[in-house]
Amino acid sequence: MTVVELNRRDTMKLLLAAGGLTISYSGGVFASGTAKYGYLADKMTVPLIKVHSDNHVTIYNPNADMGQGTSTGIPMMIAEELDLNWENITVEQLPLKRHRNDKGQLEHTYVWQGSGGSRSIVRAWEGLRHIAAQGRDMFLRAAATKWGVRPSVLQTQQSFVLNTQTGARISYAELVNAVAELSLNPDVPVKRRESYTLIGRPTQITAGRNIVTGVPMFGIDQAIDDMVHAVISRCPHFSGSLKSVDDRAARAVEGVLDIVHIEQGNPGTPEAWNLVAGVAVIAKTFWAAKKARDLLEIEWNIGSFEGYSSAKTEETCLSFLDEDEGFKVSEIDGQKRNEGDYDKAIKDAKVTHDAKYVVSHVAHALMEPHSAIADVKASSMYLRMPCQHPFRIQDLAYAMTGIKQDNIQVDVVRSGGAFGRRWELDYPAEAIHLSQRLKKPVKVSWTREDELTQDRYRNANHYRMTGGVDSEGKLIAMRQRQSSGYPSLNADTLPPVEWAYDDLMGWHFEPGFVPNHRMEQRFVPSPVPRGPWRAPGSVNSAFAQMSFFDELAHAAGIDPLVFNLSILGEPRVVKYSHHTGRMAECYRLAAKKAGWGKLLPEGHGQGIAGCYSHGSYVVHVIEVSVLGGRLTVEKLTTAADCGLVINPLSVESQIQGCIMDGLSVALGQEITVKNAAVQEANFDSYEMSRIDRTPKEIDIHLIEGAERPTGMGEPAMPPFAPALVNAIFAATGKRIRRLPIADQLTI
Repeated sequence: MTVVELNRRDTMKLLLAAGGLTISYSGGVFASGTAKYGYLADKMTVPLIKVHSDNHVTIYNPNADMGQGTSTGIPMMIAEELDLNWENITVEQLPLKRHRNDKGQLEHTYVWQGSGGSRSIVRAWEGLRHIAAQGRDMFLRAAATKWGVRPSVLQTQQSFVLNTQTGARISYAELVNAVAELSLNPDVPVKRRESYTLIGRPTQITAGRNIVTGVPMFGIDQAIDDMVHAVISRCPHFSGSLKSVDDRAARAVEGVLDIVHIEQGNPGTPEAWNLVAGVAVIAKTFWAAKKARDLLEIEWNIGSFEGYSSAKTEETCLSFLDEDEGFKVSEIDGQKRNEGDYDKAIKDAKVTHDAKYVVSHVAHALMEPHSAIADVKASSMYLRMPCQHPFRIQDLAYAMTGIKQDNIQVDVVRSGGAFGRRWELDYPAEAIHLSQRLKKPVKVSWTREDELTQDRYRNANHYRMTGGVDSEGKLIAMRQRQSSGYPSLNADTLPPVEWAYDDLMGWHFEPGFVPNHRMEQRFVPSPVPRGPWRAPGSVNSAFAQMSFFDELAHAAGIDPLVFNLSILGEPRVVKYSHHTGRMAECYRLAAKKAGWGKLLPEGHGQGIAGCYSHGSYVVHVIEVSVLGGRLTVEKLTTAADCGLVINPLSVESQIQGCIMDGLSVALGQEITVKNAAVQEANFDSYEMSRIDRTPKEIDIHLIEGAERPTGMGEPAMPPFAPALVNAIFAATGKRIRRLPIADQLTI
């Protein structure tokens, strides 16, 4: 597929390709399937690596970069194991690579390709280091053969093989032909931690220069030959339909080629939640399509959710929390979350407390709105877009068209933000649908208004927490009750609930923390589509849980730090890998660095909250001042344990990103729905925090004791909001139990 725009970055790629060695690989000497499906078929020197004739190296990154730094962190791991010269590498995105095994089943050729759940680094650590170590071994063996020496007297360094006895050295580039004759050795050990020279070193992101100089590299920049543009007017009412359209003015716009009606996807089909009723304008340019779309005069049928509002649902769900009927005990892996005897324990408790909490719908608010290119032919397809899981898009394309995955190429480009949103399939579904209908390549582009009003929102949840403390200050009883709307295509039908446990997110509050504990849930039909939103599940429930722990501690006259540590108890691993000792260490370090309990001026206060989320541990201590209703974050101190840190700069950036994201959501962001339609359409009504709301000081401390890394794209998000409202209480005596805070401080 030819790219229309040739920029400096593309020119460099062509020059490097021209300078690279063309290697004639001999078949039959590699492990079964390697030559046919793996790096040989992809013209690589060793898996995920191409060594050029000038000893420059291209590393192919298999995981999508959404700003979380995978295109730096993963290549760092590969470069470490292969002993590459980091200053002489280029990183390119690997297209989706899957093949069929001997049983005809699809497999990822190199490594599982997907970004999400803060798992990219974790998966790469388990798989890609071993691939890179095999590549290092191949260069050592090739040099040993060339020099007639034992591999044990050789070592690799900065893209060279060195002879430790003679001092001679040879570049990787000089060895590529010899390497091509070798087979992979699956038993090569990876490096020991004390040998690392790159991992753990603060490293600037590889795409930094291109980003700040405006090199076209995001989805919104992409184009292919003979492509037309589509901009869609989607029904603003969830599950609504098209009633009528007057498109005469739109068709008169210069450059408009066609206007196409789209129907809501039928339940039970791949299009069910992915195609929304709408009108697509097809044009030669994006701006012509957008101008024409804005001239469409459309009437919509609201559908079965006519009159639905998020405010009414909140009122209903809060009232449900006071009832005992209609709730089901939550369960995970077949285990009901009903440990001990809650009813007896709450009666025996010395101190009890009860509180309700609300988190509203919020949008992803990506910096870069969606776009997707699809070129559907009779028996093949080309797809190009920013996405998190390209294999899901490939499977969707097969389900929609019947074209086998083997004939569907998916190229992944850098995302201008994702936060879970690009896990969804609606924007690629639109491009596939229109290309198939029009029989030509189509690029669908969304606007900011589209992105906010047609999102897959963080769910609006409503919680009631009840807890009891014994005479020794121990939490002995706790009930977590949650009620919310759940997405449905029909107002009279509640579909099978797939996200139940995530709404109360037992991952960070697992069996074993409280001897007598119950989780309960109740859902009502809602037209609002939901999806993963940065730290899904835990970002909602942690607000309720960690705010409640602070309230319960104060009710019992116990310091919140002491109370949280008592809940964690002795260092141990509870059911789903949560290590209470690592969490406790984060609490102690954050408290120490923040000067927890120090004397503060009037109107100032400190709040603390911690959460185990997506494999990592984070505690925030936030110091605020509230003067005349004006909230200022004076200082934020963070202690985080994400295991072995690959790139400290990236980890710190992700924590800072969570802090700023968390601040925006906590202070003012809220999606409201009236008559089944979202009311906020741009940043004038859905505000991001401005620079004057930024914490005056951010102090981040990383605990690095574990031997393997865990993720950090999401874990710093859940404890932010509860730490903030706990600090507000310490400063003012006012409890904030609903997010966003908005004007609650001035009421």
